[in-house]
Amino acid sequence: MYNKMERKIRASVPAKVILFGEHFVVYGKRALATAINRRLTVDVSSREKKGYHVKIENIPTFGIEMDLEVGKEDRDEKGKALLYKDYENATKAIAYVRESIRYLEERYGAGEGGVEVEIKSQIPLSAGLGSSAATCVATIAALKEYFGVSSDLEGIREDAHRIEKAVQGDASPVDTAISTYGGYVSVEKGEVRRLRLAGLNLIVGCVSSIPLSMGIDTKKVSELSLKTKKIVAEVKGRKGIFKSIFDCIFDAADEITVQAIRAIEEGDFIKLGVLMNINHGLLDAIGVVPRGLSELVKMSQASGALGAKVTGAGGLEEIGGVGSVLVLPGESGERIKTAMEIAGALGMDVKTGGEGLKIDAV
Repeated sequence: MYNKMERKIRASVPAKVILFGEHFVVYGKRALATAINRRLTVDVSSREKKGYHVKIENIPTFGIEMDLEVGKEDRDEKGKALLYKDYENATKAIAYVRESIRYLEERYGAGEGGVEVEIKSQIPLSAGLGSSAATCVATIAALKEYFGVSSDLEGIREDAHRIEKAVQGDASPVDTAISTYGGYVSVEKGEVRRLRLAGLNLIVGCVSSIPLSMGIDTKKVSELSLKTKKIVAEVKGRKGIFKSIFDCIFDAADEITVQAIRAIEEGDFIKLGVLMNINHGLLDAIGVVPRGLSELVKMSQASGALGAKVTGAGGLEEIGGVGSVLVLPGESGERIKTAMEIAGALGMDVKTGGEGLKIDAV
């Protein structure tokens, strides 16, 4: 039996970017990912009323604020907790929090009493920056610490990965590894390996068609939650039709990742930028670069960037081309960010190789 601690527990985790190899890693090719200094924080504390009270204070590009409660009366016929009272407006927005609570109760038998869960995030949603994995890692880490469930970092990572898979149907181990451990990781044939590489100063440019208001189109939120799955399926379909061509593209992407790691080790930023540009071209060739992201990359290159590329899954035109680009700015950072602002994109300075999961009693 756990001993609930009458205090506030805070878990903080980093966002992530895939530097090289997105999409190609699904087929056993190498990829390189890193933590960045944008973080998501989950605070867990006690409250008088039983059940969970969940507050999402701020989520960039969505602007969601909502209070959700769960108590004894909010359970199905089998006694399983139901988090949403307002299913229409909540749906996928905090599905990862709901699954974390369910997982904690079923796997560890913890979760009694009144619990306040508050989430604050600097990570834009559906932008390829690992917001879902960050939510899973921070939420399960904070809840386990609060309820006295013993765990090491690897146990938290494994739990978070299972939670993300339960919500999405499938999930890469990369995002939860970065959220947990920070730093850099390379991935090859499903194996994740931590690397020691110097930090890079980059710009992340995010394109979003979701308004910063409470008037959220819930159909669009659901579409965004399935964005990665749909894009991956479309790439698989094209690869099936043009197998020999795609095999060559995928082999080239694999070699790019190998050379990119070497370029970072050698501090050769000119070479690194060129490799980013080539990697972007390959992503465009397999059909994952919508017009808005393509224009943001070209604009960054024209403004003096050493290199620029789509990062993460990419985007879909039918939901506004939501996604992110990664820019190695060189000496042109301010000019690039100004151009992004004029284009209606969110430009963020980021540093790679950031710190992983931190848990504190506050």
